[in-house]
Amino acid sequence: MIEIKELTKRYGKKQVIKDISLVLKPCTYGLVGPNGAGKTTLLRVIAGVLKATSGEIVIDYDKDGIGYLPQKFGCFPEVTVYEQMKYFACLKGIHKTQYAEEIVRVLKTVNLYDKQDVKCKKLSGGMIRRLGIAQALLGNPTLLLLDEPTVGLDPEERNHFNNIIRNLEGKVTILLSTHLIEDIKYLCNEVIIIKSGQILKVAHSNEIASLASGRVYKIPERELSNLKSPFYIENYLIRDNEKNEKIVKVLLLGDISNMEKYSACEVDIEDGYLLILKEKELHAE
Repeated sequence: MIEIKELTKRYGKKQVIKDISLVLKPCTYGLVGPNGAGKTTLLRVIAGVLKATSGEIVIDYDKDGIGYLPQKFGCFPEVTVYEQMKYFACLKGIHKTQYAEEIVRVLKTVNLYDKQDVKCKKLSGGMIRRLGIAQALLGNPTLLLLDEPTVGLDPEERNHFNNIIRNLEGKVTILLSTHLIEDIKYLCNEVIIIKSGQILKVAHSNEIASLASGRVYKIPERELSNLKSPFYIENYLIRDNEKNEKIVKVLLLGDISNMEKYSACEVDIEDGYLLILKEKELHAE
């Protein structure tokens, strides 16, 4: 278990993390929020890469049990994949009698075993990302901190990554930062929504989705001016061929009465996430 107590991080006068308190247990958490919300800074502080300005992080196991994938992962271009992984194994304190077997294990896990003798400079961006995931998995960590892990992965490799995470479910604590709600839908039991360095909501993914129940509708674009409630346009749907007009998917932020003539949409995590963010913005005005 990990307990974060009143964590704050400042860069000069700018407060990036504001009195965050969380308890994380062995499960998969999705950390979501807009750009600049503080996701990367929070992961770096938990990983020990950055020092907190104030607050406390209590981890009930040795910090060697942390696997961390930074948002921008790089490697030495002139070394081979195996040599790069050997370097990470040494940094993690894996004994030299064990690292060969461990490196083979994680390279097979991310489908890079056949690339172990290839120099890193010859790897594609997606392969480098997979190498970053592999180094995070070295040593079977009990805490995985993953910052935008699926960026640069093609659909097949993203699906493979999802399977890796699912196989770890309940065995380790995973904190996965992403801007892709699709990742959250299929991987995360719990969702942590952060904005401007503050936690807005921590809840099960189903609970996040249910918050938007009865608030998402398909409406002809020309009728938007008739809505009594403040609203957010989620997207434009295909044109209605019969009436030759645009149909808009909207999220209502206030009054939801008198919507009987419109088609309600089935809600998901993205709807609930947007509702929390947009209501926060509305109340801040």
